[in-house]
Amino acid sequence: MDNKSPSFAGPRQSVYRRLEALLVERQNMGSYKSCVTLLALLAAGTVAGCSRTSASPDVADSIRASLDQTGLQEVSIVQDRDQGVVTLGGHVGSDGDKLRAETVAKSFSGGQVVADQIAVLPPGAGKDAKAMSADLDEGIAKNLDAALIQNRFHDGVNYQVNNGVVILTGQVNSRSRRGEAERTATAVPNVQQVVNELQITDQKARSSN
Repeated sequence: MDNKSPSFAGPRQSVYRRLEALLVERQNMGSYKSCVTLLALLAAGTVAGCSRTSASPDVADSIRASLDQTGLQEVSIVQDRDQGVVTLGGHVGSDGDKLRAETVAKSFSGGQVVADQIAVLPPGAGKDAKAMSADLDEGIAKNLDAALIQNRFHDGVNYQVNNGVVILTGQVNSRSRRGEAERTATAVPNVQQVVNELQITDQKARSSN
């Protein structure tokens, strides 16, 4: 008995070959689609990873140690690593001490924004100096509010004022509007610094100085 595979001659052989080719084509298409799907998932993961804004380095401990070494224990420090902002608070006895604290913070900040909200309270000034600073901040807030309304920022932009430092928060729809809001705040009388935390896509804070 002949055990050889049957021979498909003529039309039957042609049909068999077409079926075989179609099966291979479908298998290849399945592999192709799987590869495309895998590549798409990998690309999406890569884009998602790149779109995340990494947190800024932790510099609070280094700044704290340096401030203590220079006799500025009354200066407080808070770091927002997500926004890239180091905020100095508390009080000192002179403008020179305030500048020294800001210089120390900037030397360790690694390019992060340093918001200097330190109050200058000369010895013996007491409550009068604090009241004067509070009145000044209140005046800044009123003028800033009017300026934001005039420039159509009032709905999307929030602000805080502390010792002449304005912090802008909220959202705007373009980089140009973000810059315009900062310039608007900077132009308000008695404003010493503007920290711009207004959000566009994955952007960190910036400062007017």
